[in-house]
Amino acid sequence: MKSLRKLTSLSLFSIATVALTTSVAFAGPPPPPPAGGPPPPPSEGTPGAPPPPPGGAAVPPAGGPLNTAPPTGKLKGAEDAYKANKFEQAAMEFADAAGQQIPGDTPRAQFWLGKSLYKLGFFASSLSVFGEIVAAGPNHPYHKLTLPWLASLSRELPEGAGVLEKVGTYKPESLEDEAFNEVRDELYYLLGRFFYQKGDLGQAITLLRQVPDDSDYYIPAQFFLGVGETREYHGKEAVEAFKEVLRKNIELQKKAAKEKKKRKKEAKARKKELKKLKKKNPDLVIDKEFISYEEEMKRFEERANLALGYIFYQVGKFETGIKYFDKIPQDSPYWLDSIFASAWSEFRLVEFEPDNANIHYQRTLGYIHTLNAPFFYDYLYPEAVILKAVAYYFNCRYDPAKTSIDEFNRRYPKTRDDLRNVLAQAPEDFALYELSVKIRAGESGLDPFVEEVAQKSLQDKTLEKNYQFVSELEREAALLEQMSGSFKSSAAGDRITEDLDGLTSLAKEATGALARVRLQGQIKEITDLEREAIKIEYEILNRLKAGESGQPPNRRPAKPKIDSEHEIYNYNGEYWKDELGYYNYKVTSLCKEE
Repeated sequence: MKSLRKLTSLSLFSIATVALTTSVAFAGPPPPPPAGGPPPPPSEGTPGAPPPPPGGAAVPPAGGPLNTAPPTGKLKGAEDAYKANKFEQAAMEFADAAGQQIPGDTPRAQFWLGKSLYKLGFFASSLSVFGEIVAAGPNHPYHKLTLPWLASLSRELPEGAGVLEKVGTYKPESLEDEAFNEVRDELYYLLGRFFYQKGDLGQAITLLRQVPDDSDYYIPAQFFLGVGETREYHGKEAVEAFKEVLRKNIELQKKAAKEKKKRKKEAKARKKELKKLKKKNPDLVIDKEFISYEEEMKRFEERANLALGYIFYQVGKFETGIKYFDKIPQDSPYWLDSIFASAWSEFRLVEFEPDNANIHYQRTLGYIHTLNAPFFYDYLYPEAVILKAVAYYFNCRYDPAKTSIDEFNRRYPKTRDDLRNVLAQAPEDFALYELSVKIRAGESGLDPFVEEVAQKSLQDKTLEKNYQFVSELEREAALLEQMSGSFKSSAAGDRITEDLDGLTSLAKEATGALARVRLQGQIKEITDLEREAIKIEYEILNRLKAGESGQPPNRRPAKPKIDSEHEIYNYNGEYWKDELGYYNYKVTSLCKEE
């Protein structure tokens, strides 16, 4: 029986290993780590940059040539058109000038072409133009002025577009230039994120610490500072950074409460305009939930609570960990992960509080009961089935423990084999991208349960950013079709077409490759859990052969301790949302000795 006491969360071990060596982000924070291992890095699975502050979209930098000499010839007419908001005309003229390779005019036209395409809403093509300036390096006369525009593009494009990689080519000391005064806080954050993804945690921490506390990027910077400190095993500093996220959110929520009516009115107007635009040009609107600045910062707060819970779990302070897990609200995308983490925490508490073992087992099984609720049919936790079997095992209830193992064996090994077949059917990444889109839409034709498992594997936030980038490219292609015939046949139109064709092909292949990694990860997790299931089943069968399962001693399940805000109700077979997360599954030990 002692051998199974050492059982810990396998899926977290594999996730934490990947996260420590790559910049991969995950759909939700992983389950608790193996005992004695390093603190797990919290998930980085939210958008790379928070949305702009309330009051409208962020205004791109004014920009302009480095020299004070006025433009001449064709460039003068193009810049006049730009300043008159005639961006279509300006883009056509700048594209012509940029293609003529005239010394002096070419780099200037290139820079202004990127600006014009941004103004027209061709963000990916704009990034492509600015990317050429970045690749040219500091010798390009507009290299410095391109950086603020990259910051603007980071607000418009998902991380899958690769804006961070271009920001990362700039040296940290260059941010002190007065040209970046208005966007320096954002650039500290973006460059810090780049170094974080690159694995240079020391440089990332240095940059993230420089984001001032009155910046709109302070909360996300503190969160990733906490993640970086965690990965550097600086527990005290990590806890302080995550707690700063919580403290700052309290201030933000108080401020938002005072402006509630104003924010509600703004949100209503925004939805109305979006609905109008979608009705007029549905191809130009990407369906995605609008999240306000305050809501996005709230997500960072939830992730900070989850990260703190994992840190305290790792050092054996399970009750403190559970307190932080409990702070995550039911409407959070991380709530089910907190429920699963709480189940492991209660299970581990038995080691430290054997006198209260019964209540901890009740809570463990109660959390798993929540995960089995029909509300969450698309959130599958195969490891929870294993944990349930072990909880029964340690109460000498070998028959239900065996039933749980049978449940795992009945569903997951076959599902694992079916997922392998899915990958075999699409050996090319582009083909897997097309299949993954059907899986996400529930139109793959796979067995429903297999499709659900695959869908969960593809709910990763990093992967989601890749799908969003493909959607953005498709939106820009539709936008190009809406442009005038003269624009489409111009050098600017040809440039956009070439950019979108190449980027779309690369983006779909990259997304397919990442989807393959995620499905392979799910296959490996099931395989690892199957090995654990075999060990547990072996122990169970030995106990059953020895005839150790019998009638229960004269015991009653421990009564849950509740506070003045809660009441005890008997479960009648129906799930109620306000009860989720609060179940105690009545179980008594059949063991002769405890």
